[in-house]
Amino acid sequence: MNTLTKRLWKCISYCFPFRKKKPNDNAVEEIEIKQESLEKQHIEANSERETSYEVNSERETTIEANSERETSNEVNSERETIIEANSEIETSNEVNSERETTIEANRKRETVIKANRKRENSNEVNRKRETTIEANRKRETTIEANRKRETSNEVNRKRKTTIKAHRKRETTIKAHRKRETTIEAHRKRETSNEVNRKRETTIKAHRKRETTIEANRKRETSNEVNRKRKTTIKAHRKRETTIKAHRKRETTIEANRKRETSNEVNRKRETTTKAHRKRKAANKSNSTRKTAKKPNVSPERDKLYCDECVSRQKRCFKDQVKTAVAKKNVFWTDFKGSTDFERGLLSRGWVKKIAPTFNAGPMETIFCDPTYGHKIISLYDIQPKLIVSRYRIELHLLKEDQITNHFYSVHFTSKIGLCKVLRQWCLSCDANPHTFFPRCYMFSEKNEKQAFIDDFTMTAACGILKWVLRTNGKSLQDEVIPSRKEKEEKMAICMSDAKINNHGPARIVPENIIVTALVACQFHLYDLTHEDEDNLICAGIVDKKHFISDYYQVMHHGAHIQNSDKYVDYCHQLLCKLRRVNPQLDIDGEKNIWILKPRALSRGRGIHCRNDLKDICSLGRKWVVQKYIERPLLVYGTKIDLRQHFLITDWYPLTIWFYKHSFIRFSSQPFTLERLDTAIHVCNNSIQRKLKNAPNRHPNLPEENMWHSDEFKEYLCTIGKEQVWDSIIIPGMKKALIQTMRAAQENVKYKKNSFDLFGADFMFGENFQPWLLEINLKPDIQKDTSVMEKIVPPMVEDILRVVIDYKDHRNCNVGGFELIYKQ
Repeated sequence: MNTLTKRLWKCISYCFPFRKKKPNDNAVEEIEIKQESLEKQHIEANSERETSYEVNSERETTIEANSERETSNEVNSERETIIEANSEIETSNEVNSERETTIEANRKRETVIKANRKRENSNEVNRKRETTIEANRKRETTIEANRKRETSNEVNRKRKTTIKAHRKRETTIKAHRKRETTIEAHRKRETSNEVNRKRETTIKAHRKRETTIEANRKRETSNEVNRKRKTTIKAHRKRETTIKAHRKRETTIEANRKRETSNEVNRKRETTTKAHRKRKAANKSNSTRKTAKKPNVSPERDKLYCDECVSRQKRCFKDQVKTAVAKKNVFWTDFKGSTDFERGLLSRGWVKKIAPTFNAGPMETIFCDPTYGHKIISLYDIQPKLIVSRYRIELHLLKEDQITNHFYSVHFTSKIGLCKVLRQWCLSCDANPHTFFPRCYMFSEKNEKQAFIDDFTMTAACGILKWVLRTNGKSLQDEVIPSRKEKEEKMAICMSDAKINNHGPARIVPENIIVTALVACQFHLYDLTHEDEDNLICAGIVDKKHFISDYYQVMHHGAHIQNSDKYVDYCHQLLCKLRRVNPQLDIDGEKNIWILKPRALSRGRGIHCRNDLKDICSLGRKWVVQKYIERPLLVYGTKIDLRQHFLITDWYPLTIWFYKHSFIRFSSQPFTLERLDTAIHVCNNSIQRKLKNAPNRHPNLPEENMWHSDEFKEYLCTIGKEQVWDSIIIPGMKKALIQTMRAAQENVKYKKNSFDLFGADFMFGENFQPWLLEINLKPDIQKDTSVMEKIVPPMVEDILRVVIDYKDHRNCNVGGFELIYKQ
């Protein structure tokens, strides 16, 4: 039995192999428990079978047979399982073989794809080669075309190389110049700071001096009051004594008269002949006395020469002086020809103080009746309220309520001061004075002469471009230049077009001068439009001497430039661009003429024109060089300028009065640029009055070489430009004066209750635009012409209206003056 159970167990263990117990495996534990229960059952069954084995031996044989059958069945089942496992293995092998076949197919496909890719890459390379070959062919064709073009443009390439060299040289030059300018700017700032410090120190010193002077004044005034009291007491005593003496004399005279009358009666009675002779002699003597006392006297005043009338006149004049002194309506002047001024003040009830100085004491002060000549000596010190003097009066001598016709440190009335003021204002306020003031250079300043040389060469380059347009019949306005006859028919035209004089066979200048002029103008245009750039200079000309000599050959000697017609379009385009940026391009012309002014002279003395660079640069430090307006407005072929008066009554706030009447001055000779005589180009009246008028002048021109502004307006109406006066000329002059006075405002020293009259000289361009030339302090208002006789008296009356009447009555009539600016 033990053998059978072992075999059964082996079969069961073979057919159902049990796993070893693993931790945390509940299913395995349940199977082991079942196996243990089965073993126990088998053991019980076997014990029962052993007990029954002896009885039923036959059953054992059958059981063995059955067990053998079961074992065979189990073996068969094991074989079937093995066969199934083998079949599964075969199926897996088949799957693996299929996978290998697919992998091999994929590998073959990849090799084919790689081969295709290589073929495609080779095809692409071939295509690229073909495209490059085609591109090379096209390049070759373009290179051939470019070679043909380069053969024609070799000159341009050489020019470009020279231009590049010029640019490199000029960049270095400009860098050095800008460094120098920055250094100079720093120096100027330091100097300005030092000047400001000195000014502050001087102001403090002046304030201390003023305080001491005021204290001294108070002391002196107190001493003077005491002295005046003593002097008045003495004067009263002297007058009383003199009055007593006069009374005694009058009584004695009356007694003598009575005696003489009685004697005369007796004498008449005695001898009639002697009486008749005496009467005739007395009549003759009376007639001579009357003619000596009242020369050029109207018949109405003949009645006033009696004693009673004289006493009445004296009383009236005394009362007038008292009321004027009470109202402080006293004026003093040292002008000899100020009759209009005195007449206007006397009509307002003012009294003139006649004394050597305005602050003279009572012993030197006299009041005189202008109509009858009565004189009154003042008893005490009377200070005038209005002081009109030719010379400057020190500020510490004036009182606050005294009115004077002086300002101090008025630098803009000098030629060099006006240039400095406008330059400083241009740097500080970003303004552009070049729109109304021709550019100016001061040879007394550093680097000004070099700046002038650069400007001269730049103007010469622009003149070459203008010459190209003019010789080829084109202008900046895209119009055909009219002929000389058409120009002469018009009245307000400019005859300053350059003339080609017959200097024999004309020399031909190469076209390189046009190329250098174009390059220089292009650099200049870049400088004007790119002010912040530091790499370029304004004049791109390296060999300036050669360029200027060729320029002189063209402009002064009538030479012709080779192939100038090629560059007409380039010159026109570049000049149009420059015209938008440079407001003075239209007045420059072609001749490059500059006007030279001595800095310390007035009335046109020493002024002359030049167009040669060496002559201008040979001048010393006392000269101012300003660009001459080569294309001015002409009236009947003659140059003109305008004198405009304006009045300033205060600087803080700035108050400017513009006078509506002005006068035009003519030159005595017809205008031309072929001669640079002062008789042609300087219209100052002090110069022109010494010259004789040309015999070939237009008959409509005045003999006195002066027009009233109303006559000029009538002339503008005759040429169809009547709207120009109110739309261009007057607004342009007002703008120029306002900007100039604003620029000079910071540097002027003044006191309240001050005023002064200025005279500004203007010229006009062909487009009627006014250009400020200079400003004169206390201009000449002598009535030496009929025009001045018409302008001066009402202007003086209007000045009094503004200075005196306007303070008390803001709505009063100010005559011809217009308030154009008040801050």
